[in-house]
Amino acid sequence: MYIGYKRTQRSLRGASQAQAQAAWSKRHEEFAERIFNLAVDLKGLYVKTAQFVGTRSDIFPEPYTRSLSRLQDRVPPRDPAIIRKTIERELGQPVSRLFAHFNDEPVAAASLAQVHRAELPDGRAVAVKVQYPEIANLVRLDVRNLRMLSGLIARRERNFDYRAIVNEIATQVPLELDFVREAELTRRVGANLAGRDGLVVPTVVTELVTKRVLVTEFIEGRKLVEAGMFSGKPAEGARIAGVLAAAFGQQVLLDGLFQADPHPGNILLLLDGRIALLDFGLTKELTAEKRLAFARLVLGAAERDLPRVLAAFAELGLKTKSESPAEIFPLLDLFFAQRDPAQVGAIHRERTRSTLRQNPVEALPSDLILFGRVIGLLRGVCSSLGAPLSPIQMLRPFAERALAAEGQATLPAP
Repeated sequence: MYIGYKRTQRSLRGASQAQAQAAWSKRHEEFAERIFNLAVDLKGLYVKTAQFVGTRSDIFPEPYTRSLSRLQDRVPPRDPAIIRKTIERELGQPVSRLFAHFNDEPVAAASLAQVHRAELPDGRAVAVKVQYPEIANLVRLDVRNLRMLSGLIARRERNFDYRAIVNEIATQVPLELDFVREAELTRRVGANLAGRDGLVVPTVVTELVTKRVLVTEFIEGRKLVEAGMFSGKPAEGARIAGVLAAAFGQQVLLDGLFQADPHPGNILLLLDGRIALLDFGLTKELTAEKRLAFARLVLGAAERDLPRVLAAFAELGLKTKSESPAEIFPLLDLFFAQRDPAQVGAIHRERTRSTLRQNPVEALPSDLILFGRVIGLLRGVCSSLGAPLSPIQMLRPFAERALAAEGQATLPAP
């Protein structure tokens, strides 16, 4: 694919804009479908990466987001016999004894596991998340290969150095394979958000949790990924976007514990209008120091206060080539500003590339990678709701509360 894009780039020297657009469109269509087939074939981390690409219309060409969005909870499922065998090995009892009813047809099949609906002997409806038996070995292999590939590309294309991102993936994704950890994080995030109206986090069935099997209450609802859900309902879309913005503003800046995978398949709309957050395998915990540094960065960006922004950069470990206002604020706008609808797609992607060429990021902290991922995914979700997200509007009230709680209602002088 890399060689194919380089060939296209060379062949278009001197071509008209219309010729270039047609050639790039053809390449994108071809390679988007190739990546889809590759992800389905290789599974594991490649599916997770492709799912992320499928949500980022602000970064990737439309053929990629259209093709790869098919992977949101629609990965080809595994043989029910394999799933039942895993459950019985992990929980030590036959499926028929553990559950009054177990549906072999999964309700969701994702990158690392699939989920089945079941009923406990006491009548409770539950969701049974079962890890694929080979996935741990696959993830280790995937991480090694991604590190090699990102290193090779970084040496040839200095503006596409994704090694910091790959390193964060290498740290976080193996943690997702521990369902005991996920159960504990689900309980903690649920407790933190319990007082927030309009939100639901599933309760964990503690006695049915192992490293590879996780049982929670089953929550009935519609996935926000369903097309056209809010067509002609802008007020409802805006309400849901507000609930999600508040939920993640609190998680990141007040609690310091946030779900880092809010893609549309992990968010449900319930019949009573509440929003349910699912799947806490990829959950990030921040130190108090990093949480407050994020808060200072948000307020510094909101107030266009360069010294305070640079002080927050230093606290977070973020370094850019230039620290001039003309170079720093366009970089911050990529991250925090509301997207102009006219600059979505190819225009925004070119703006992003131009900004990063002018002021490359020389050091990128791992905490900021997942924070940025959450912002990007929420942007995509809220855009699909007809309510484009302004990260500053979402985060500023929570940044102010976080600093006020620490006696730092105003930013300290750098």
